[in-house]
This record gives sequence, structure tokens and C-alpha cells, in this order.
Amino acid sequence: MTNQSSPESGRLEKILSGLDNFKPIATRRAFMQKLLLAGGTAAVGAASLGKVANVFASPDPVTAFGNAAVGAEKIAVAFYSNALGETSAFGVAADLAKGTLLNDAHRRYFTAARNQEANHLATLESLGLSFGAKTFAFPVGTFASAPSMLAMGESLENIFIGAYLGAIAVAAAAANTFIAEAAAEICGVECAHRVLIRDIAGEDPPNDRFYEGDAGVPGVSGDLGNTGTRSHVYASAAEAVNALLGLGITAS
Repeated sequence: MTNQSSPESGRLEKILSGLDNFKPIATRRAFMQKLLLAGGTAAVGAASLGKVANVFASPDPVTAFGNAAVGAEKIAVAFYSNALGETSAFGVAADLAKGTLLNDAHRRYFTAARNQEANHLATLESLGLSFGAKTFAFPVGTFASAPSMLAMGESLENIFIGAYLGAIAVAAAAANTFIAEAAAEICGVECAHRVLIRDIAGEDPPNDRFYEGDAGVPGVSGDLGNTGTRSHVYASAAEAVNALLGLGITAS
């Protein structure tokens, strides 16, 4: 891997090696490779340590999930704003939709969803949580058509749901009922976003889950309303962030 031995790369790998999800060397290297591909060595030096690694810096898994949630909500604000063709503090100009991807009714839904994500972000930040990366770029072509945009939106909401379910489990295990309840309240809204995106995309049925997560509940069946793949319930903030990076989103 290019510049694998740079000082910043070494420091980041040391941070990751202390996390259960990144103990395998291959997993750490794959994660770092994504960062390098996203922006070269400078991305590891500036983005990785200053913006991404802070998510994992706290030994408290509840705080780590909270920090990751700040990043997720920034991504969500950028996504919905880009789809509307409107600038935001967290998107990049090149990603703005150039044409009209949504009819008037669907634009109202996306505007409402953007407002909801922005409020979630403000609430999380008011608790002292943070995610250093400020702007997020999506893969080229994401906002070139409605189908590609909606596919990304469903993928994002799928990860958000799994991340908040993971946060609920971790907070409950720590007897932190305040955070568990807050995460559950936000998770419910993310579930609604996923279904409405599927409805806009013409998926049948849009509400295709008996249960949202894949942990400890009856599985998928052929019954109407229970055919959809469940959200993976992330065991750690690191795992959730890695899933978002896997969509090709880059942070700066």
C-alpha cells in the first residue's frame, strides 16, 4: 500500500489495532486503503487522524457510537440537500443534482427528511458529541438520476438503522437509558425515511420488514411485508463507519 509506513499511517493503524473490529491486520489495512484511495496520503494525515480517528478515540463505546452518529447525520443532511439541488454545510458543489429528480410531493418529503436529519445532528452535537470531518463527497453519478440517488438513499438509511440499533444495545448494556432512548427515537425516524425512499422508488411493498435488525428476531420469510433484508446491527461504531466508507463516500 502506498506510503503505508508514513508516520500518520502508523499512528492510525495503532489506534485501530486496539479496536475489536479492527484487530485483524487485513481489516485494518483494507480500511486504511479506502482512506488512501479517497484522497491519497494527505487524507490519512489530515482526515484520518484529525477527522475519522476521533470517532474511535473514546474508550467508552457509547460515546464512540454517538460520535459516529454525528458523522452519519452530516452525511444525511448532505445527501438530502444534494438530491434537492440545494447546498449544505456538509456537501460538495459537484454533487448537487443538476436536474429535477423528484416531483413536488417527493421534494416536500425530502425537505422534511433533511430538516429531521439536521435536527438530529444539532441534538447530538448539543450533547458534546463530534465527528471531525465536515464535508462528504458521494461517488460520481449518485445524483445524476433518480434511480441512482434513491439507491444510495436506501443504502444510507439501511446503515443508519443498523448503527442506531447497535447504539441502543451498547447504551442499554451500559445502563445509559437516556442515550438508549434518544437513539431509539432517532432510529424510528430513519426507518420511516427508508420506507418512504422505497415508496418513491416504486418498490413493492415499500414496507418489507417485520423487524428492522438482524439480531435476535425471527428471520425473513416469503410473507408479504417480511421479504426485505434486515439492517445489520453494528456491534461497534468502527463497524458502522466502515460500512459507510464502503459506499464510496469520502470525507474531508
